[in-house]
Amino acid sequence: MLPRIGKILTEDRLITQEELDHCLAYKKMNSKIHLGSILKHHGFINDEQLADCLSKQINWQRFNGEYVPDHTVLEKFGLDFFLAHHIFPLKNGGIPSFIICYIDNIEATDLLKETFGPKSVHFYIGTESDIRNALDLILLESHRQKLLTEIDSFQSEGIDSLVSWLNGIINLAIMTRSTDIHIEPTGRSTDIRFRVDGLLTTVSCLKQEYIPKLANIILTKCKGNPCDYGIQDGRFEHEFKEMSRLVDVRFSQIPTIHGPSIVLRLLDKRRSSIPLGSLGYSAYNQQLINQAIVVPHGLVLVTGPTGSGKSTTLSAILNQIKSISKKIITIEDPVEITHSLMSQVEIKGAQQLTFGMAIRAFLRQDPNVILIGEIRDSETAQEAFRAANTGLQIFSTLHTNDPISALLRLKDLGVDPVNISSALLAVVSQRLVRKLCPFCKILYDAASSRCEQYEAKYFSEDGQPVYRANGCKHCRNGYSGRTVVAEVLLIDQEIKALIGQNRLGEMDAVLRGRGNYRTMIDDIKGLIETGETSIEEAVRVLG
Repeated sequence: MLPRIGKILTEDRLITQEELDHCLAYKKMNSKIHLGSILKHHGFINDEQLADCLSKQINWQRFNGEYVPDHTVLEKFGLDFFLAHHIFPLKNGGIPSFIICYIDNIEATDLLKETFGPKSVHFYIGTESDIRNALDLILLESHRQKLLTEIDSFQSEGIDSLVSWLNGIINLAIMTRSTDIHIEPTGRSTDIRFRVDGLLTTVSCLKQEYIPKLANIILTKCKGNPCDYGIQDGRFEHEFKEMSRLVDVRFSQIPTIHGPSIVLRLLDKRRSSIPLGSLGYSAYNQQLINQAIVVPHGLVLVTGPTGSGKSTTLSAILNQIKSISKKIITIEDPVEITHSLMSQVEIKGAQQLTFGMAIRAFLRQDPNVILIGEIRDSETAQEAFRAANTGLQIFSTLHTNDPISALLRLKDLGVDPVNISSALLAVVSQRLVRKLCPFCKILYDAASSRCEQYEAKYFSEDGQPVYRANGCKHCRNGYSGRTVVAEVLLIDQEIKALIGQNRLGEMDAVLRGRGNYRTMIDDIKGLIETGETSIEEAVRVLG
C-alpha cells in the first residue's frame, strides 16, 4: 500500500499538521479535487515539491528533461485525451513513455498499459505546470495557422466580420503569451502590435476606416460610451474556448490626430503565483529579501517601471509568508492573481474607493498583513506608514528607478524622514531582462577595451567571454523567457540614521563604501558571466 501524500509532506516538514488538516477538511467538501491541488491552491507547497513527493510516494522517476512530444501516440489517442488527464506523451526512442502529475488517475494509466502492455510503458512524474505548458504548445501550434489565415482573410470579408477579427487577435495574443495589444492608427492604416517579453512586435494591420467601428465594439464590450473617442478606460472578459482560457481585458483609449489609439492589457485568470525562489533573484538578493519579510512589522517596497514584475514579486512574497494564523488583506488595481487565505479588494471608481480609504478601513479588520497595490499619492503614503508604525506588515510598490529614488519620492509625498526611518524595512528595485535561448546562444570574445563606454561597465574583467543572441525554432530572436535583476536595500541602523537626519545625499557614497553592496548593474553582470543574458539586453534594459 502506498504511503499517503500528506504523511510524506508532514514527515519531510514541507507542511504542518494544521495545514494538512485544513486541506483535508476542504477536500471533504470537494471530493473530486486532488489533495495536491488543494495544497498548491493554498500555497502550502509548490509544483516542484508536489512532483518530488509523488515521485517518492510511487517510486517513479522524476522527469527533468525536455518535453518532446511523441506525435504517433498523440494521433492515436487525440490531444483532448492528454489535455483532460494532464498526461504528456514523451518521445523516448520508441518506448511508450508518459509524464503524469496525478498518480490516482488510474483509468487513464490503465488504458495506456492495456494499449502498449504493462511492461512496455514507462511512466515519469512531472510538474502540472510543465505538463500543461508543453501540451499548450502543441495546442497552440494546431490553432495558430488556422487563426492567422482567418485574421488575414478578414480584410477581404469587410467590416461585418470585425467582431470575429477582434476575437481572433485577442486569441492570437493569448497564444503568443503577449501582455498587451496596441491598436494604433497612423493615418494610412492601423497597426496592431503585441508586447511579448517586454518588446513590441507588429503582427497585423487594419484599414484606417475600420478604427471607429472597432473602438465602438470594444467600448460596448466594456460598457463604455460608444462614439466617444476621447480618453476612456474599462474592462471586459474574453474566453478563448479552444484553450479553455479566460482572460480579463483592461481597455485604455486616448485620442490621436488619426483616431483613437487603444491598448488592451491581458490578465490571465488562470495565472497562479510563482514561488519567490523561482523568480530568478540571485542568492544574495534572495537572502536580503527573506531577511526583510520575516520581520513582523514595517514596510517593504518593491519599485520599478511598469512591466518590471512588481506585482508578481509581491504575490510571491505574500504566498510565502501567509499561513492559517495570519489575516492578510490586499487592495489592488486590478487584482491580477487571486490567493486563498487572503481577503482581496479591488479599486472601483464607481464606489469612489481609494487606496488611502481602504487602508483606514482595513485597520478595523484586525489584519496582520496589508498589501497596497501602489503608493500613488500623499494620502496613501501617509496611511501606509501610519499602518506600518502600528505593528503591521505592509507591502507596496512605487514607480521609481532605484532604492535611493524611492526614499526621495516618499519625501516628496510628504512622509516625514523620521517616519520613513522608523517603519521602512527594505526597498527592492527590479527590472525584467530577456534570457538567451540555451539552444542557439553564441559564445564570443568581446574585450571591454574595444567596447563603447556604456557597454564596458557590464564586463567583470577585460577579455571576458560573453554570449550573444542568435535565433532558432525554440526562441524569439535568440531569447526565450525573462528573469529578474534587482537591487535590494535593507534599512539597517546606519541607513536609518541617514534617513532620519535627512542626509539622503550621502547615502550613495556610504553604500558604495561598504564593498558588499550590489547594484542592479552588479546583479546583471552575474547573468552575463553565466550566459543567461547578453550585454545588448543589459544595455536595452539598464542603459
